[in-house]
Amino acid sequence: MRETINEILIEILELDDANVELLDREKNATWDSIKHLEIIMAIEEEFDIRFTATEVTTVKTIQDLYEYVEKKLV
Repeated sequence: MRETINEILIEILELDDANVELLDREKNATWDSIKHLEIIMAIEEEFDIRFTATEVTTVKTIQDLYEYVEKKLV
C-alpha cells in the first residue's frame, strides 16, 4: 500500500524517489492545491475508497495519506 501511494506521489509531483516518505505538503512547492486533488483522486481510484472533505483538507504529509488509507482498508 505504501509503495503504491509513493508511486502515485512520485508520478503526480514529478519527483525522484529519494526520501518520498518524508514528503510534506507545506514544504514542497509542487504539492499545490490542484496536485493535491489529483493525488487524492488517484488514491481513491487505486484503492477504491473515498476521502471525506475533512480528510482531504487535513492531509499535510505522505504519512497522513498512509494513515487514512490504512484505516479505510480495514
